[in-house]
Amino acid sequence: MSDTAFWDRAAPKYAKDPISDPAAYAATLGRMRHYLQPDHSVLELGCGTGSTALELAPGVRTYLGTDVSSGMIQIARGKLTDDMPADLNFAVGPANEIPAGDFDAILALNLLHLLPDLEAVVDKIYAALPAGGLFIAKTGLLKDGAWFLRPLIPLMQAVGKAPFVRRLSEQELRDLLGGAGFEIVEDIVQTGLAPRMFTVARKPA
Repeated sequence: MSDTAFWDRAAPKYAKDPISDPAAYAATLGRMRHYLQPDHSVLELGCGTGSTALELAPGVRTYLGTDVSSGMIQIARGKLTDDMPADLNFAVGPANEIPAGDFDAILALNLLHLLPDLEAVVDKIYAALPAGGLFIAKTGLLKDGAWFLRPLIPLMQAVGKAPFVRRLSEQELRDLLGGAGFEIVEDIVQTGLAPRMFTVARKPA
């Protein structure tokens, strides 16, 4: 099963599942609101069903969310109402295809560890941003998590219960962003069985 098919099939359940750690989500949402400005044009790669886009779009000039799954995007579009910002849009597209546009910030939330072509995607994000542009990510750190998750995920993948997952450590993620040319200006590591690292990186001026 392709990852696209996996996420299309998972979309209805994904949309109904509650946020696993509301406090951690609220904390990083607040940090993103701190960095995103009213005149910013924002691209969110891997936007899923659009929940975070709906939270952040009122505070910026334009917001485009893309996802490889048409099922996810269909649900995201269904959340749009007349009182939503006019410049909030959703489109189907893989993370390795950056839409045309002048984006001040690019977001990849709970996405990077799901990309087989991670290095190439990060390089494309860097190239798409202007000098001083922001790259904000939240990334799973499987290598730093509970040991039993490592053999469990391949078993789940074998029966179609999990997509591709990259085994990353905190240091590997830092090295990846730095190697692409980004400067990390803030990071928060959220610990647990499956730790995640929230990063705000900037393309140097």
